[in-house]
Amino acid sequence: MCSIILSISMALKKNSSHMEVSLSTHGNLCLFKLEGRFFTESDRELAIEKLDEITNWNLVIDLSNLEYINSTGIAFLVKTLTRARLNLGETVLYRPNEQLNKIFELTRMQHIFAIYQDLESIKKFFEQTQS
Repeated sequence: MCSIILSISMALKKNSSHMEVSLSTHGNLCLFKLEGRFFTESDRELAIEKLDEITNWNLVIDLSNLEYINSTGIAFLVKTLTRARLNLGETVLYRPNEQLNKIFELTRMQHIFAIYQDLESIKKFFEQTQS
């Protein structure tokens, strides 16, 4: 019985519209991780709340576990890029999935953001921008 409840709970969690945000530091980079689905005003508020904790604006937005994004999430990304630049930093996107890449192509986000699949390339990017 417990395993059935656990399975149902995990399935509901996987299909929910819940988004999680976390923040960590990796050397001179700030890793801002988005997980789940980013499409509601409460998702945006949650992300802004976590963004307000940032002091290092060499920002890597990890999208590897973000399943979906809509215009609310895209607007947040653009505003985050602007905020980073105002704080003399930069923002890159890290490991978007295939669906996100299609959305970014349609919205031409690849012309606004540097998008990377590996951390070594990101480190090189930030080394070049700080030179």
